[in-house]
Amino acid sequence: MLAYCHIPKTAGTTLNYILRKNFGNKLLATIERKGNNYTHRDLKLDSLIYKDIKCISGHGLKPFIDYKEFNGEMKWFTFVRDPIKRFVSQYIHQNTNGLDKNNLTIEAWAEKFHRSNWLVKWIAGEENLEKAIHIIEEKFIFIGLVEDFDSSLNLMKKSFSLDLNLDFGKSKMIVRDKSLKKELLIDRYNELLPFYKRQNNLDIQFYDYIKNNFIPRLKEQVSNNSVYNKPDNFKIIDGYYSFKIMQNFIYKPYVFLTKNKL
Repeated sequence: MLAYCHIPKTAGTTLNYILRKNFGNKLLATIERKGNNYTHRDLKLDSLIYKDIKCISGHGLKPFIDYKEFNGEMKWFTFVRDPIKRFVSQYIHQNTNGLDKNNLTIEAWAEKFHRSNWLVKWIAGEENLEKAIHIIEEKFIFIGLVEDFDSSLNLMKKSFSLDLNLDFGKSKMIVRDKSLKKELLIDRYNELLPFYKRQNNLDIQFYDYIKNNFIPRLKEQVSNNSVYNKPDNFKIIDGYYSFKIMQNFIYKPYVFLTKNKL
């Protein structure tokens, strides 16, 4: 079971499209019953209708959660992005969603919504760099870079020994407000850089560790054919529509019915 940890603003829309196209109704795109985390209880319930899960994804699926009997089956992967660019992208995404409560300066937004060190928190569940590094070293088969997206996808194929169809057919990154992006990453960049670094100090170290340690070692393992290999009975399908049918007509009603069940 490949487990995709979807960190916000790291090309997840594109990657999820690729996963849906390749895995079809063997992809479980998770929905949380309560809160923002997809729990062991959620997975146990979902495994009752998904009998042959080949891939699992979702914002609520996080590697610091104990999935108990499923832990041994889950082969984790994710994509990360330059922390400052990811931070600014998340601000722009939220600032331009039309809600008055989000019409804030980036400084006020960061203070209100606590978006600091998002990469580390998504992996570790807290602002703990050492824990985040330990988790990726213990659980993750593959990590890709958004800045090197196409070659990272090819490395992912080799890491999992999968013949993935990587045709995503549309832009990977969509910017809602290019003028705001220019203001924050070009015009005011030097002015805001100390603020960006304070907000993302652990993420910057984490990203550097992944870029300079995890990925070079992964590339060496791939070249030596010493990474994870798929089971012999694993079959990739082209199933975007089978995914949509399963998700919309079976899974979503099922989640609604089991939301308050013990």
